[in-house]
Amino acid sequence: MRNLSLVDLETIKRNLRSTPEERLEALVVSVREAERLGLLPMQEDRKKKEERINCSIRKRLSRS
Repeated sequence: MRNLSLVDLETIKRNLRSTPEERLEALVVSVREAERLGLLPMQEDRKKKEERINCSIRKRLSRS
């Protein structure tokens, strides 16, 4: 494990002083900001993902 930086230590101390509700609110605010900035990955449709994986498997099997 790497050594924690001063910023990491201060963040941990600040979070320990916070109530669970305050930490949850901070997390919600962070996620909303990330959504606004377009930093979150697009959620992939499960059916499309399964089809893509099945296609990949069939392709590999057909090469054999």
